[in-house]
Amino acid sequence: MFQQKKIDGSAKSYLDQLFEIKPQFQRFNQKNDIFNRSMWDDKINPKNFYVSYDITNYKPKKSKGFDHWDYALRNASWHLTDVVGEMTFPETGRVEGFTDYYTTQTKGPPTKVDLPSLEETTHRIKKASTMLGAGMVGICELDDRWVYSHNFSRKTQAAQKLDLPATISHAILLILPMDYELSKTIPSALGGATTGLGYASSLNVATALAQFITNLGYEAIASLNDTAQSIPMAIQAGLGEYGRNGLLITPKYGPNVRIAKVFTDLPLLPDQPIEFGVKQFCETCRKCSDACPVKAIAKAEPAATPPNFSSHSFIKKWTVNAEKCFKFWVGMNTDCAICIRVCPYNKDYSKWWNRLGIRLANSPLRKIMRWLDDKLEFGKRQAAKWWWA
Repeated sequence: MFQQKKIDGSAKSYLDQLFEIKPQFQRFNQKNDIFNRSMWDDKINPKNFYVSYDITNYKPKKSKGFDHWDYALRNASWHLTDVVGEMTFPETGRVEGFTDYYTTQTKGPPTKVDLPSLEETTHRIKKASTMLGAGMVGICELDDRWVYSHNFSRKTQAAQKLDLPATISHAILLILPMDYELSKTIPSALGGATTGLGYASSLNVATALAQFITNLGYEAIASLNDTAQSIPMAIQAGLGEYGRNGLLITPKYGPNVRIAKVFTDLPLLPDQPIEFGVKQFCETCRKCSDACPVKAIAKAEPAATPPNFSSHSFIKKWTVNAEKCFKFWVGMNTDCAICIRVCPYNKDYSKWWNRLGIRLANSPLRKIMRWLDDKLEFGKRQAAKWWWA
């Protein structure tokens, strides 16, 4: 779509240098992410946020985009992900896709398939991934640093040591684009439907791909937000760069994506990280930090000390203040994602003028692109009635 530079050498070493990862860096305990903290930390009060996803408990607002129609569609978009993810929660406490990986596969054959060359095997896996619905797919060698040290049970509130099987060698990263038009109505209950749809697509693609690999006789584990941190692995897999808003910026869909992953022992060729100018653009843009209502996105330079313990220490990056961010979500009773809506990379790239604009963003003329983005009112919030119409 536009010029990209592949990074030679080890993807692990590339992240070491990019984020200046210190020796003191440790794997993250999933208990401390902001959503799980809301289950046990009195400082993080979810109020009616979670219960609003049960339509019998929703509370409509006078604000546009928060009426019965809007909540009904948002909650419907989440229905499949919630039902499948919590299918065994009463007995096991598992929330698959969010605190635990999926266990929906049926058993594979007793023998493994005869594999073609490494290149052909990798090609077939990528071909199957896109056929199943992935917008982009990349592969990285498993980097244990991004696997959670512990997963968290929302039933017992216990953190248990998390270890993937020792045989797992690779992760297949899947990019699922979210609805561009719906993203224009964010923040609203209606806009929250784009997130729900993204997760439903992720569930389908990741579990189907894991079953395909299982059917070949190899081990495969489907995962969404659970088990490991998706963004650094997606960077290693050559699917995008890290943005000021703390999100993956992809060259095909910008930040308006969800990320799924499949862990496997299937021999595969890893991809290389890419650069296409995101870091340089984010250094001067600041549209996301300017637009954030609670100033949760840093205006300053990347730092190695996070705003609170819901983020990593000893890694130098832009870090969103998860406590401020989630408090705003709770106040609205829906997710926010203003930082996605206003991002100049959030575009419909089927349009030639948007492709041209991103070429500007990734050139010395990036400040002109930032000015044009404002002038043409890209990222402007649209009313819910605009989408319904």
